Amino acid sequence: MNLAPAIPEIAALSNGEAALALAPPTVLIVDDDPAAQKLSQFALERLGWQIELASTARAALEFCYDAIPDLIVLDVQLPDQSGLAVAEKIRKAPKTELIPIVMLSACDSPEEIKAGLAAGADAYLTKPIDPEELSLRVKSLSRLHRTWRELQQGRGVLGEQTRILGLLLDLTAALARTEKLDMILRHTINAAADITFCRRISIMLPDRENNSLYIASSLGLDQQIKENVRVKIGESIAGRIFESGEPILINTQEEARLLLDDDEMRMLHGLPMLSTPLCASEKVVGVLNLTERFQETPFTSNEIGFLNLLTNYAASAIQNVRTRIARDEARDSVVFALAKLAEHRDDDTGKHLDRVTLFCLKLAGELRKKPAFATHITHEFMWNLKRAAPLHDIGKVAIPDAILLKPGRLSEEEMAVMRRHTSIGAETIRSLLERAPDSGFLRMAEEIAECHHEWFDGSGYPKKLAAEDIPLSARIVALADVYDALTTERVYKNAMSHRKAVQIISEERGTHFDPAIVDVFLKLEPEFERMSREMADEGPANPRELARSSSELLESLGASGR
Repeated sequence: MNLAPAIPEIAALSNGEAALALAPPTVLIVDDDPAAQKLSQFALERLGWQIELASTARAALEFCYDAIPDLIVLDVQLPDQSGLAVAEKIRKAPKTELIPIVMLSACDSPEEIKAGLAAGADAYLTKPIDPEELSLRVKSLSRLHRTWRELQQGRGVLGEQTRILGLLLDLTAALARTEKLDMILRHTINAAADITFCRRISIMLPDRENNSLYIASSLGLDQQIKENVRVKIGESIAGRIFESGEPILINTQEEARLLLDDDEMRMLHGLPMLSTPLCASEKVVGVLNLTERFQETPFTSNEIGFLNLLTNYAASAIQNVRTRIARDEARDSVVFALAKLAEHRDDDTGKHLDRVTLFCLKLAGELRKKPAFATHITHEFMWNLKRAAPLHDIGKVAIPDAILLKPGRLSEEEMAVMRRHTSIGAETIRSLLERAPDSGFLRMAEEIAECHHEWFDGSGYPKKLAAEDIPLSARIVALADVYDALTTERVYKNAMSHRKAVQIISEERGTHFDPAIVDVFLKLEPEFERMSREMADEGPANPRELARSSSELLESLGASGR
């Protein structure tokens, strides 16, 4: 019942980061002397810069406030006002205050240079300019500005993801605390509004005879519409969605005229419009409609992915309104599905998480037969591990696509950025723990996210922990993750055989991996080969497959009676 067949990343802004990294820098040259302007343009175009020209202060400021160039080459003498005044205005505006400025002037006296630097110039060159010197100054300053912008975008991605994660966790907690249908619907609508910034939202449910849909709860709809609208199941958009279980997204007026009748146009006016089923256990229990979106911006794939999660939680709560689903199951489905969204950035099928989780449960189940681990690996440990293991790489949401999806070997600088995903993941989960401080699986997820790249001999990252200082959960995930990475194809490498992977893991016993866990793995390696083969990346991942397989495994280990 997905709104999109594949969600490529947890953050649509990550594509913006990649585009920023690939697009040539934009340099604005502000000079009313055509010859000098042409010389500067020629010097920079040879290096592949995107050049924009302005000959007046007014034109320069309008361009800066609208487009925000990577750098400005600014002449002191302009026909309408001085370049010094322009620099001061650029520095005072929040949107432009950090744009690097190279100031040009025919005067080279110390007083003139000091005045230019005081006005906000980062470099001061005298005319006639040396094209090579100009190129070097622009290259250096624009690189610094781009790095700052990428860092800001990365923080924005992480901040937005954390905000929505918090909203969804708040929703699951609210749904778990109430058995009243009207409160469940109100919580769902409020969360949908906070995620999408839509002003008109409604949830339609079937009547007792299951013949038609009515508006059970809404935001921004007239009372008359709420009371009078009835849609027969199988007819009109909402009725067809309820019957088929397939969502409909309308972006244009032409599509709206083709797909909406007059009543729906009155109820669902304002584009874009998204109407999607509320599905629980493959049964449609209602329809969620969203329209009149702030600034009429299209829905992003990221938002559609989050709405997909929201509808699943709401539908389960509606279906079980009188029996109340266990709170842990609702919350666990949130984080597992969010991990799936993150994993889709560099794993099209998402089955990596399914396999790693099953591998972890298998290792832990065998480990607890050993006296040294029996008291540590309890029923609670197993259940927490099942929920926490899928979050091991959640920090990759903040890694730019240009690095995450690079087909070749990463440079030292790129590797340093990639390694930050452990700390970012831990920080993200830590922020969620503030909302659910009693959550055992989130505490385990935090330590796994941060420590699954630590090595047993202390040479890993980010903290260079060693031996038992590395949490047991992270030591288990480390081996499971590496085995799956070795035996599956990635953008930067081909898959290797099971036998070769076993050989590598055996050789790293006591260096990369906990010797006790390697010993257990070697005992179970035929089962690992079978599970890897049966869950190979041949098609879209099925979350129910993981739920069924891991539940059966937990039952066989005697851990299902919690």
